[in-house]
Amino acid sequence: MIADRATWRARWGTCVLACGLWIAWGIAVSPAGASGAGTSEASAAEAKGRAESPDASSLYNAGTVALGRGDLGAAVTFLTAAARLEPRASDIQANLRVAAGQVARLRGDDERAAIDDAMPFPVAPLEAWWLAAGILALACGLGIAKHLGVIPRVAAPAIIGALSLGIGLSAWLHLAAWNEARHPEAVVIVPTLSVERGPDEPSRPAVLLSAGERVRLGRSLGDLVEIRFGGNPIGWSPGAGLWRVADAPRYTARFHAE
Repeated sequence: MIADRATWRARWGTCVLACGLWIAWGIAVSPAGASGAGTSEASAAEAKGRAESPDASSLYNAGTVALGRGDLGAAVTFLTAAARLEPRASDIQANLRVAAGQVARLRGDDERAAIDDAMPFPVAPLEAWWLAAGILALACGLGIAKHLGVIPRVAAPAIIGALSLGIGLSAWLHLAAWNEARHPEAVVIVPTLSVERGPDEPSRPAVLLSAGERVRLGRSLGDLVEIRFGGNPIGWSPGAGLWRVADAPRYTARFHAE
C-alpha cells in the first residue's frame, strides 16, 4: 500500500513537472506577444514600427542626431527605445545619460537622480523572458529526474527554489508587460506640454511638462490622452505632444546623420 502510494505520488509529481515544462515553453515562445499586448491599434502600430526599423543601431543613430540638434524629446524617445533592445550598450547608455541630464537641467531638477531613473535594467525584456523560461524548465526537468530516482531527494530544496524563482520572474515579467500595454511609456516631444484637468474634474492649475520628460499614458478621449506620473493620473493633454516609446522606430526616417 505504501509502495503504491509512493508510486502514485511520483507519477503525479512527474505529470505536474511535465506541465511546468510545457508552461516554460509557452513563456519562451510568447515574450513578443506578451510584451506587445494591449489594444489592437497599439499592437499594430508597434508591429509596424518594428517592421520599419527593428534594430537598436538605427534608434541609437536617430537619437544621437536628435541630441545633436537639441531635440530632447526625440532624443530621449529614440535612446530609451534603443536601450530596451540593448540595455548594456555603453554608447546608448552614455547618450541617454547626456539627454536625461539635459532634461533635468532645463527643469532645475536633481540631475543625478534623473540620470539614474533613465538608466535601463541591464537585461533586455526578451532576454529576461528566455531566462525565466530556462530557469523554470531546468527546475521542472530536475524535478522529473528526482521523481524518477535519477538524482537524490536531497536536491528537492534547490529544485523548489529554482521553480519558485522561475515562477516569480515570469509573474514579474507578465506584470511589467501588462503595465506597458495598459499604460505605455511616452516622452514629451514639444517644448512645453500643458496637462490640464479632465472633464468633470475639479478645477486646478495646469501641470507643465518639458521636452524629454517621460510619462505613462492612460485613457484616450478624442484628441486628448490621460497623463500618468508616478503611477497616478495628473491630467489630460493633446496626444500630438507625445511619442510612445514603442512607436519610436516609426519616426527614425526624420533623423538622418548629416
